[in-house]
Amino acid sequence: CAHVFKLIFKEIKDNIFIYILSIIYLSVSVMNTIFAKRTLNKIGNYSFVTSETHNFICMI
Repeated sequence: CAHVFKLIFKEIKDNIFIYILSIIYLSVSVMNTIFAKRTLNKIGNYSFVTSETHNFICMI
């Protein structure tokens, strides 16, 4: 019984991590779209957002 509970808990934990990752990905996409509309230099902006995301993922 305890083993099953541990398995379910692990599954929930993994799913929460994926859920958080997708939220981060979505907010980065939205932020990038807003920045791209405000800025003429889309490429520089995109690489900035990407490197910020990369740094954040490395921190985890």
